Amino acid sequence: MITIAESRHLKAINDIYNQAVEEGFRTAHTQPMTLSQRALWFQNYDKDNFPVFIYQQDQDVLGWLSVSPYKSDRQALNEVVEISYYVDYNHHGKGIATKLMEKALNFCRTAGYRIMVAILMNKNTPSMSLLQKFDFTEGGRIPDAIHYQDEFRDHLYMFKKL
Repeated sequence: MITIAESRHLKAINDIYNQAVEEGFRTAHTQPMTLSQRALWFQNYDKDNFPVFIYQQDQDVLGWLSVSPYKSDRQALNEVVEISYYVDYNHHGKGIATKLMEKALNFCRTAGYRIMVAILMNKNTPSMSLLQKFDFTEGGRIPDAIHYQDEFRDHLYMFKKL
């Protein structure tokens, strides 16, 4: 079941995100986020316009997707949103990210957004595959922008017109 996240879900959301941090090359964070950092992040979400969706099974949060303003201080970009999504590593390959993406696409179309943007590392093949499945297109990249553990990765921008 997919619902809108509430503050009681923050620990699970944060734990899932920190799996990606610990894995490396899934997010540009190199240190796990604390629960207080996650709470500050969550305070900035307007659940009516920029929700955080969670995928739950038996009250357990197995994945989440956030819809965020893209460059919120620039009014001419107010029809563009950025999405981020993470699935518990114990539940990869079960279609959770697909279901979250479907929910986000429906929400964004209904809300009147024109473009969705995802920003990721170029070697995050599971994420790139998901985005390509939904007809996202590469819109740009910054070569070697990510420097982590003595390796370099491209910062990739993918988008979908709604």
